[in-house]
Amino acid sequence: MAEAGSFAEKVKQQADIVRVVGEYVRLKKTGKDFSGLCPFHQEKTPSFTVSPIKQIFYCFGCGKGGDVYNFVMDMEKCEFPEAVKVVAEKCGIAIPRQKERSPEERKENQQRSVLVEMHRETQTFFVKQLEGTPEGKAAGAYLEDRGLDKDAIAGFGIGYAPSGGDALLRHLKPKYNDKLLVDSGLVSRDQSAGRLFDRFRRRITFPISNESGKIVAFGARALGDDMPKYMNSPETPIYSKSSVLYHMDRAKEALRRQDFAILVEGTWMQSRWRARASATWWRVAAPALPSHKSNC
Repeated sequence: MAEAGSFAEKVKQQADIVRVVGEYVRLKKTGKDFSGLCPFHQEKTPSFTVSPIKQIFYCFGCGKGGDVYNFVMDMEKCEFPEAVKVVAEKCGIAIPRQKERSPEERKENQQRSVLVEMHRETQTFFVKQLEGTPEGKAAGAYLEDRGLDKDAIAGFGIGYAPSGGDALLRHLKPKYNDKLLVDSGLVSRDQSAGRLFDRFRRRITFPISNESGKIVAFGARALGDDMPKYMNSPETPIYSKSSVLYHMDRAKEALRRQDFAILVEGTWMQSRWRARASATWWRVAAPALPSHKSNC
């Protein structure tokens, strides 16, 4: 992961893996290496080793191993760039200042931040619609009839998009301009009349989050005979269908621990499968792939 000549490679060469791992695990010198109780699984006899010569760690019990970055990523539950910063700070290596962003880059970053905030507000709106309106309560009763209890509904953040056609639009419009509303994928524009309207109408909604847990899109299932039956957010500046797995933000820790995944198709299938599964399966199940059946 660390490219030759990069800052990450420089940090890796200067870092002492024994020192870094020693902040998390009590290590004892055993010959050329160090050993201790593995932090990734429960054990009574040490099977976890750290090699200062090779600058790697390995556990003979669970098979977990890698370099100093792999260790920090697993312990801190972070991605590679953050692991580089953590190791650099622990080893007293100065982190270079980021290159000054161009006006265009700053504008794009600002837009992404606004779109993430808009999706957060939309999620709150959908949940309130499900819990506090006659139409939403009817949708909630339908969910329970299909095997989703209140804990599952709350756990998945399931909400409801009302049938009116402009309820969300009216909720967001005082704060966001028309271009942002359309760019978000939450609002569509009638090509002939030019009017704006809610993309999701009379649908049960499922928030889709990126790996950091920020809501970036929605999946939705129609009630009744409305078509298409399943609908997702379109591609936006914060959402790419090919790079987001539904519920990965909540499943990645279990995946790292278990090295095991179960993939199911669509947000609806994932939620129903989880509602029927045991708590153990919840810890090891992989998130579902967002449905690609429709972009309407």
